Amino acid sequence: MKSRLHKIEIQNFKAFRQFSLSLEGRHLLLYGPNGSGKSSLYWALYTFLQSAGKQPRGIIAKYFQAGGNESLLNTHEQAVDTPRPGEIALTLRETSTRTDTTFRISEADHGTFNVPAMVKGDLASDFITYRFFFGFSNFKNSERFDLWPLFESELLPFCVRPGGGKTPIQQWRQIRSGNPNPLGSRGTGGAEAYTSFKRSTDTFASTLQTVVSEISQKAQEFYRKHFSADDTIPIQMILGVTRSPCFSGTNLQNSIFRKPILELHLKIGDEVIKRPQSYLNEAKMTQVALSVRLAASQVNLQEDEQDYFKLLVLDDLLVSLDMDNRMKVVEILLGKQFENYQKIILTHDRGFFEEFRRVIGTEHSQWCFRSLQGNPKDGISEKIEKSPIQKAEDYIHAHDLEAAAIQLRKATEETAGKFRRVAIGEIPSPGEFHSLSEHLKAAKNYLREQLPMKLYHEALDGIPTAHRDKLISVTDDDIENDDSLSPEEKGRIKCQRRRLKQFLTQDAWKNLEAMEAVDAIIRMKDRVLNPAAHWNETPLYDREVRKALRLVSEFERKLSEISEP
Repeated sequence: MKSRLHKIEIQNFKAFRQFSLSLEGRHLLLYGPNGSGKSSLYWALYTFLQSAGKQPRGIIAKYFQAGGNESLLNTHEQAVDTPRPGEIALTLRETSTRTDTTFRISEADHGTFNVPAMVKGDLASDFITYRFFFGFSNFKNSERFDLWPLFESELLPFCVRPGGGKTPIQQWRQIRSGNPNPLGSRGTGGAEAYTSFKRSTDTFASTLQTVVSEISQKAQEFYRKHFSADDTIPIQMILGVTRSPCFSGTNLQNSIFRKPILELHLKIGDEVIKRPQSYLNEAKMTQVALSVRLAASQVNLQEDEQDYFKLLVLDDLLVSLDMDNRMKVVEILLGKQFENYQKIILTHDRGFFEEFRRVIGTEHSQWCFRSLQGNPKDGISEKIEKSPIQKAEDYIHAHDLEAAAIQLRKATEETAGKFRRVAIGEIPSPGEFHSLSEHLKAAKNYLREQLPMKLYHEALDGIPTAHRDKLISVTDDDIENDDSLSPEEKGRIKCQRRRLKQFLTQDAWKNLEAMEAVDAIIRMKDRVLNPAAHWNETPLYDREVRKALRLVSEFERKLSEISEP
């Protein structure tokens, strides 16, 4: 991806009076309580990218026209004597040259129309909200499971037809009114209007079949990979167009237009379930919906080019999911399947924000963490969300050592707790509490089990890092020069030597260093990481808190290497 989103500027649009957010090409994890403008940011990005393919005949200007029926201007800004003009501006940075280009839309400016970078960015990007999952589960047990209305609003706008030409949503907009002759033409012109409408309907029907078939196949693969482990009987998802859009007729009296019907069936063993909402529980239904929606993002319907930016914007995507499913989705989003997207994750759930940040781990340089504060009347601004270690550094610089110690303890608890969940696989039951001491003990025991102690004491203990390679012969000359060995035996011994060297220089050392980091935390925990013990005792000293900062940072890094290799 040669271009990345560098900066977002919004003025007099929805919740924002004047707002600026610098991403510098990084992913964004943003927390915003209700009413803080989180969804307004989503819609600003959505409106901006969708504008690239819209004809400049007032389609965009109407959002910025005061008093208009479709105006999206901030009502509080409009109440002042001289309101700022409404505008959305995105700055893209070309990664190799670091050249910035700013594009704008406003009442007077449609600066995105037919701009290749914007058109391709719009087609390549994807926007997902919680509405998809609510819509997916909004069926009574007796109802037909027709996903077409949801598909039309939440998936079709992001599909691109292979080979170029009109996109599926453009094809659909051309016929969705069901009126083949809106101008009321007669004679040859009228006949041609009906023939053309029939042709357009058939074209869209063919496109829709192709798109849905690819999504269905990918959704099944996605479900099998991420969610099928707990199924006692394999579940096969069948997403299909059970009624294609169709049109017949040659005049107003005999013309008939039918919208498509898109259904999801399940095949479980030999039985076909046509109303999955009557068979699956809520958690499993959510997994099916996730498979369909995230698979749709992965269907290769866009051109295979790398000269445009790709956004994946999620607005409270996981608000209705339990924590287990949330974490599965987080792992998917951070995996290779979505690595080419610049991700913008928006949430109003503070706990989820913190958990997502913990999962991101040490890759902080690729992400920026922000929160929104304020309201639409008084103004909304962004605030940098620092990690506990970053906060501890600030407190140390301000000579507030006890506050720094509290943040270091929080960082240690987060790291140790995550290690226990991810690496060890011990997930506490609801309401169960584990102390920091328990987390550290579990981590040390686990690491000790991974490292044969006899090997540690007799071969590794006390060997400096720089001397690791010297434990194993640099060359295999001794093996090659041994005439008592057959060629097959020489090959086998050399293979085993390479494995031993890899173990000594990589796996074992990682576990050893992680265990040493745990020991270091245990030794200084009661003195520095126990704020309750500081009252009426020897005060903390700057030197020991700075040392604790280094140890906690090393602890976080070493345990992350084990849990996220």
